[in-house]
Amino acid sequence: MKRVTGTALFGAGLAVGAALTLLPQAQLMAKSEAAQPSSLAARVQELEDHIAIERLLMQYGVALDGRDFAAYSQLFAREGTWSGSIGTFKGPAAIKEAMEKAFKSDTPGPDGTFHLLTNPIIQVHGDHATALSKWTFCRTAGGTPTIALAGSYADTLVREDGVWKFSSRVATQATTAAPK
Repeated sequence: MKRVTGTALFGAGLAVGAALTLLPQAQLMAKSEAAQPSSLAARVQELEDHIAIERLLMQYGVALDGRDFAAYSQLFAREGTWSGSIGTFKGPAAIKEAMEKAFKSDTPGPDGTFHLLTNPIIQVHGDHATALSKWTFCRTAGGTPTIALAGSYADTLVREDGVWKFSSRVATQATTAAPK
């Protein structure tokens, strides 16, 4: 039989006490580490959603300036609306028809018109989001672009069938002061 000294018992007691003291901290760390992946996954998802929405905003401009109103209209949700100076239109078919009519006389390309889309501020909330951005409509004549109109967009967006789309896009034209 081995004899245990007081020093050995004291050391063993310290080890057990330390283990018992650290156990709640270890459990808390384990819970925190378990929470990290979902937190990280949620943050990554939000970043991916933000990038997808920025891409949607840019695809809008590409389709609009290319006068590809079939592609343009598909950027809107099934019940999506577009509102602006020419009216309010609901659903991809009505939006496509309205844009074809509104841009019938405009020519895309070097001696035509184009849009600058800037300053997006996007807020993602799960499968819904909001965005605010600016637009500038330019006309080009003789290779020289000039600003014809400018304004802002206020958007609500929805993830529909796994793809971000416009639920509502409101185009507001900036007003200018009368010349003095």
